[in-house]
Amino acid sequence: MSVDPVRDAALGLARRPWLVLLALVPGIVLTLADATIMSIAVPLMIQRLDASVTAVSWVMNGYNLVLTVLFLPMGRLGDRWGHKRVFVMGLGVFTAASLGCARSGTIETLIAWRAVQAVGAAAVIPTALTILLAAYPVARRGFAAGLFGALSSAAAAMGPSLGGVLIDRWSWPAVFWLNLPVGLLGIALALALIPRRAAKPGPAGLDLPGAALAAGGLFCLTLALIQGNPWGWTSARVVLLLAAAGLLLFGFYIHERRTREPFLDFAFFKRRSFAAASAAIMTVDTAMMGTTFMLVIYMVAMLDYTELRAGVVVTALPLAGLIMAPFAGRIVDRAGPRLPALAGALLTATGLVLLAFIDRTASSGAVASRTALVGAGLGLSLPALTAAGMSALPAEIRGLGSGVLNTARQLGFLLGVAVLVAVFSHSMQTAVGRAADQAKMMTNASSAIPADLKPEVAAAIDSARDIDVSLGMSEIRKVAHPIALLIEPRIGPLEGLALMGLKDDLERVFMDEAAGAFRWPLLTAAIAALLALIPSAMLPMRLPRHDESG
Repeated sequence: MSVDPVRDAALGLARRPWLVLLALVPGIVLTLADATIMSIAVPLMIQRLDASVTAVSWVMNGYNLVLTVLFLPMGRLGDRWGHKRVFVMGLGVFTAASLGCARSGTIETLIAWRAVQAVGAAAVIPTALTILLAAYPVARRGFAAGLFGALSSAAAAMGPSLGGVLIDRWSWPAVFWLNLPVGLLGIALALALIPRRAAKPGPAGLDLPGAALAAGGLFCLTLALIQGNPWGWTSARVVLLLAAAGLLLFGFYIHERRTREPFLDFAFFKRRSFAAASAAIMTVDTAMMGTTFMLVIYMVAMLDYTELRAGVVVTALPLAGLIMAPFAGRIVDRAGPRLPALAGALLTATGLVLLAFIDRTASSGAVASRTALVGAGLGLSLPALTAAGMSALPAEIRGLGSGVLNTARQLGFLLGVAVLVAVFSHSMQTAVGRAADQAKMMTNASSAIPADLKPEVAAAIDSARDIDVSLGMSEIRKVAHPIALLIEPRIGPLEGLALMGLKDDLERVFMDEAAGAFRWPLLTAAIAALLALIPSAMLPMRLPRHDESG
């Protein structure tokens, strides 16, 4: 008769891992697909709720902000209270908040309920990963990490298409109404199929001061990343937020080193595999999220794709990750995490470089194949990094470890969008300036335009320098048209024909320069992927073949 409840519980989970996986699927899919579904709903919410673009952006920004702040505390609560309990509670909160979202009549109410949704999601995501890894024997932990990666990719891939169908048929609240039956099903499956884990008792206290310092520091850092481009990176608000984040997180570090029952024991960052996996996950996800964001803009603005066509093409990224992740998990179990992590980072960087040099005549297949290469690299590296990081920790703190890895991933998402948008804004401003200079030279050299009108044409061209790329690339498309309207009534038929040719030449100049401006953010994402090679090289050649929890 066994006398070790922890080992008995682990063996019980290992005997029926597919049932545990089945119980986790609704919660994982709901919380991870929610972000991509919402991106499709934004235009309709602006119209139906009579809200600004900035206000509606906080439907997603507020969700991401709360997620980043609460991953650590929720992971810790899972270790203290039991991962099953926290998972079920989190899914219950997420489902209940979905009802509030669906019934929201104002943008302010919707943002508030989305924040409550994020509280539930912050409990579901890290505990789901911990439960899934515990359900499999140590020798198959890489495969389990691959399954989690595949589920994450599947959720991201199905979000835009599912959201498009629901919104087209029933409007934007339908994306929240769907959460109710799926969430209730997930709660029932979790209660029935996930065994209650007998955990070693942890310290009685929760270190509330430490949790508050960590939450405050992450809140300031996340808000600065979200608002860095809209407010300006050198604005007083952003500088103060970054300074406050630094002070709070430093205070958190000092407090944790001195308290007897730390919220986060920094000693486990001395485990090289965990520290390396955390760093690599952040840099890889910096490349992923920034790329997805910029690629959709490029396809709609430069390649004349519809939003639906762009959504279908960009789905190649999560689909490739979905296909690759389970195979990657098996490779990790057999060959260890280092080689797949290195190969995945190189594959991702290669795909990004190829995307950076794609031209404006590229077919959907050409864009999708390069995007799939990026996704395949991510599907290869992320399961390896997840398995390496989680396997480095004893069972009693894996909930917190999952919280750390998910926090790193979320910061990578936010950093990717912030950095790539900043690079894009600078490169686009430079590109428009070059295009305006070329356009003025072409105008001055044209004999079709009367000399007395050339200053007015030059002034119209110079107005392009003030284009705000955040308002949409369609503004660049219109830059030549005001020129024609300005001088057409004052020239003859022959000059008009010459003018139309000049207008087309000017538009081509602006469009070519604007398309080239997208190259730099994509190359920046490739650099981020390559930076993951450094921590990935520090991963072990083999996963540990014993469970440190004993």
